[in-house]
Amino acid sequence: MSYLKRIGLPLQKFILPFIAPMAVLLTAVSLQLWQPYPIEFTRNLVFDQYNRWLPRHEQDSPVVFVDIDEASLARLGQFPWPRSVFADLVDKMTGYGSAAIAFDILFTEADRTAPAEILPVWENLRLSENAPEWQALRAAITAQITSPDDALARAMSDAPVIMATMMSDEAARLAAPKAGIAVRAQGSSDTDGLDPMRNVPASSFAISNRDVLNDNALGLGSINARIDDDGIIRRASLLFRAGEHIYPSLALESLRVAQGAGSIVLRASDVRGEGSYSAGFGLSRLKVGRLIAPIEPDGSMRLYFAESADIQTVSAYEILQPDFDMTRLAGKIAFIGTSAAGLKDIRATPLNPATPGVEVHIQTVQQMLAGTYLTRPIWVQMAEALVTMLIGLGVVVMVYRFSLVPSIAFLGLALISGAALSWHQFSNHLVLIDPATPGLSIFLTFLTAAFLHFLETARERREVRNAFQYYLAPDMVEQVASDPDKLKLGGETRDLTILFCDIRGFTTISEAFADAPEKLTHIINIFLTGLSSVIQTRSGTIDKYIGDNIMAFWNAPTDVAQHGYQACRATLEMVDALVEVNETLRQDAFLGGFEQEIRIGIGLNSGATLVGNVGSDQRFNYSVMGDTVNVAARLEGQTKDYAQTILIGESTYADAMTAIDDGQPPMAFLELDLIALKGKALPQRIYALLGGAEMAESEDFQTLKAGQDAVLQAYRAQSWDVAEKTARALCATHPALGDYYEMLIGRINAYRNNPPEADWTGQFIAQTK
Repeated sequence: MSYLKRIGLPLQKFILPFIAPMAVLLTAVSLQLWQPYPIEFTRNLVFDQYNRWLPRHEQDSPVVFVDIDEASLARLGQFPWPRSVFADLVDKMTGYGSAAIAFDILFTEADRTAPAEILPVWENLRLSENAPEWQALRAAITAQITSPDDALARAMSDAPVIMATMMSDEAARLAAPKAGIAVRAQGSSDTDGLDPMRNVPASSFAISNRDVLNDNALGLGSINARIDDDGIIRRASLLFRAGEHIYPSLALESLRVAQGAGSIVLRASDVRGEGSYSAGFGLSRLKVGRLIAPIEPDGSMRLYFAESADIQTVSAYEILQPDFDMTRLAGKIAFIGTSAAGLKDIRATPLNPATPGVEVHIQTVQQMLAGTYLTRPIWVQMAEALVTMLIGLGVVVMVYRFSLVPSIAFLGLALISGAALSWHQFSNHLVLIDPATPGLSIFLTFLTAAFLHFLETARERREVRNAFQYYLAPDMVEQVASDPDKLKLGGETRDLTILFCDIRGFTTISEAFADAPEKLTHIINIFLTGLSSVIQTRSGTIDKYIGDNIMAFWNAPTDVAQHGYQACRATLEMVDALVEVNETLRQDAFLGGFEQEIRIGIGLNSGATLVGNVGSDQRFNYSVMGDTVNVAARLEGQTKDYAQTILIGESTYADAMTAIDDGQPPMAFLELDLIALKGKALPQRIYALLGGAEMAESEDFQTLKAGQDAVLQAYRAQSWDVAEKTARALCATHPALGDYYEMLIGRINAYRNNPPEADWTGQFIAQTK
C-alpha cells in the first residue's frame, strides 16, 4: 500500500497532467492529416488572405477578355444576340489574328431570328388569307436569308474557335470531344489495373451546342466551375469525364488550339497530391503543346489569382467598330464572355466576391502560360504535423517546467515564427504552408495544459494553505502557496533559528484548575493565540504546540532574511504580548478572576537543521529536527537556572549582531556563561536578551555590560574574590538580575572550596535539561 502511494504522487503530479494535453495534440494532428471541412476551410481562409495581400501580377498577357458588357448590350441589343452578331465577331477576330477564340457561352438552341424559327410566327400574323402568296413569300425568304447558325458555323470553319460544353447528369446528349487525350502511366507494379482517371470528376452526359456549331469548332472545352463548400472558386478542374470520353476544360482546350496541338498528354504516376496525405496512383502532370503543368490526381490545379485590372479587356461592340485597333487581339487567346450582372455569370473568388465567370478560365490560362503554380507537396503536410507535435510537446513541458509567462512567450514566438515562415514561403516560393491549423492545434494544447496546470497549482496552493494557515503568517502562507516549489516536501537542510517557549510554574496553574479542565484549556488557548500571533507577524513558522510549550522556527519554508535577528525581535515582542495575555486572563469572565501571573522562558538557537514533512504515510507534519533543535530546547530549560526570560545561543547572537552591524536597531544582549548543555560535550556561550534598542543604548545597560564582562573575566581567571565582589555590586545595582548573580555567587563559592583544574576556561557543565 505504501509503495502504491509512493508511486502515486509522481503519477498524479508528473504523468497524468501530460495525458490530456497530449491527447488534444494528437487529436489535432490527426485532424490536420485527415483534413475535414473545418480544417480545410480555416486553411483556405489563410491562403485566400495571402492571395489578397500578394496577388499574381500580369503584364502584357497574351490572353484577352472579350466582354459582353453593359455597353455592348446597349449598342448591340439585349441578350441573347443573333448568331449573326457572333459570326461577325468571329470573322473580325479571325481577321485580326486571334490565336484562339473561346466561347464561354452555350449555344444549345436554334437562333430565334433564323427563318425556320421566325416564319411560323409571321404566318400567324399575315394580313392576307391567300395561301399561295404566303408560300411564295416564305420560299423567297428561305432562299434569300441564311440561318444565323449556319452563318456562325461558316465563320467558325476558318477560325480557331473553341465551343463550350458543360458536364451534367441531366442532359441527354454527349458530344464527341475534339482533343485527343493520351495517358502515360509511370509507377510500380502495385498500380497495375488502377485507372489513373478514377479521381477525375465524372458525369453521365454533357450539355451540347447545336451540331452545326460543334462540327465546325476546332475545340470543345468544359466550363464547369469547381466551387468549394463556402461558395468560393479556388481551383480549376482541367479534365472531366462523361461516358467514355475525356473532356478538357475550356482553358486547357484554348491552350491546345492556340498552339495547334492535336492532343493533350497526361502523365500518371505514384503521386502525393495536395488533397491527399498518402501515396496513390493518379495524374501528376499534363503536357499541351509546349506547356507542361503539374496537376492534382483529380486533374485540377490551385489558382493563384491576379487582380481583374490585370486582365486585358475589350468590349465586344468595339471589335465591330471600323476603327478598332487589331493589335489588341493579334496573336492572343480571346475568351468571349460576360461581366453583365443581368446575365448571371458571376462567381466568387478570393479576390472578388463578384467575378465574371469567364475570368476563372482566363486566370487559368494566364497562370499556365506564366508557369506560376501554387504548390503544397506532401512533405509540407508531414512537416506541419511533425512541427506541431514537437512544438506542442515543448509547450506542454514549458507549462509544467516553468511559469506561464515563459510558456506564453515561447508559444507566441512559435506562432509568430510559423506565420513568418508561411508568408516567406508563399511570397518567395509560392509554397502553401498552413500556419493556422498547426497554430490552433498548439494553442489548444497550451490551453489544455495551462488549465490543468492551473487546477494542479490551485490544488497545491489549497493544500499548502490548509497545511500552514495555522502555523504561518498570512503573507507567508501566500508566499508558499504562490510558489510551492519553495517547500521541499522530502526534507532539506537549511540554516534556521529555533524557538522554544514554555510557561513557568504551569504545574501550579494546572493544579488550580484541576476540577475545571475546560478553563485550563481556555487559558492555554488565550496564551498560545497571543504569543503565536507575534511569531507569525515576525515571519516565524509555528512547528507545534506541546501542552503549554510553543515550538517555532524561522527561515522555512520561505526565506527570512536575518532570521536570527527577527527571532530575537519576536521574543521581545512575545514578552510584551504576555503582559496583554495576563491582563486578558484577569478580566476574562469565564475564568471568574484569574489571579496567577503567567511567566515564560524562551530559548533560541540557530544552525543547520533538517526541515520537511516528517511522519508516516498516514500522517505527517512539516517540522524540524537536529542538534540545533535540541540546543534550543536545552536553552529554554536553562532559563530557570539562570533566572532569565530569554536565553539565546552563540550562533543566534552572531546572526543578530551581524544584522545590527548592517543597520538594524540594537538589542540589549548580555553574555551570561560558557556552558556545556546537558548531553553536549562542547561548551558554548549563552546570552540573555534583556531588551530592545532603548535599553541597549542606555548608560545603565552599558555600565551593566562592562561590569558583567569584568565578572566573567575574573570568574574564568579563577579570581574568585574579585568575581564575587563585582557580582555582588551588580546584584545590588541591578536587582532584576539578582537571582542570576546569587546563582553565580553560589557557584564561585563552590569553586573556591573545590577549585577546578588549572587549565579550566570557565565552562560550566549543566546537570539538568
